[in-house]
Amino acid sequence: MTRADVSAEAFKFMDVRRMTVGMANCIVQRVSYTADLGFEIFTVRHLWEVLNAAGKDLGLRPFGMRAMMSLRLDKWFGSWGREFSPDYTPAETGLDKFIRWNKGDFIGRAAALAEKEAGPKRRLVSFVVEADGADVVAWEPIWLEGAVVGFCTSGGFSHWTGKSVAMGFLPADRVTDGLACEIEILGERRPARVHLAPLWDDGGRMRG
Repeated sequence: MTRADVSAEAFKFMDVRRMTVGMANCIVQRVSYTADLGFEIFTVRHLWEVLNAAGKDLGLRPFGMRAMMSLRLDKWFGSWGREFSPDYTPAETGLDKFIRWNKGDFIGRAAALAEKEAGPKRRLVSFVVEADGADVVAWEPIWLEGAVVGFCTSGGFSHWTGKSVAMGFLPADRVTDGLACEIEILGERRPARVHLAPLWDDGGRMRG
């Protein structure tokens, strides 16, 4: 569908290229929100018809936003308005790795540098939850040793692993893989464990 080189060597993870796909002039980014190899294509409706026709023998079919939101939890990818917002700092959410510190002055630079030096007071982490009939949605309290120490930002059901999962903030000095805590869902505290490794793919598929 394109004459552009989209091999892993020529088109690396997070790269952006202009290319013709079908007969459409597109902006294509090598990025995925589903923890698997994928591309985001900014284009016109014509390309949907081209992709749909080319993928029929592969069983290609569209899926909805709710499915994608479940898939992104398998990689612990945050979502704007849930894990990422002006209320949370880059160091708390892990977005500080995208800051180019030497680019000169920018709004918030002094505060970000101070937090970088001292370390964030809380961190966004992921959980596997022993849910019972209902998954985390957002804002559920996180309990540790009998006290509320944080809150959830989002959650749902991982269909790939068959597990209920969640993301939320914990005090930075308490974050350890496997930490046992409780998440309150519909008034009932459910056992949960911090699970820092992705449930699906260690980066090989996305980057390979």
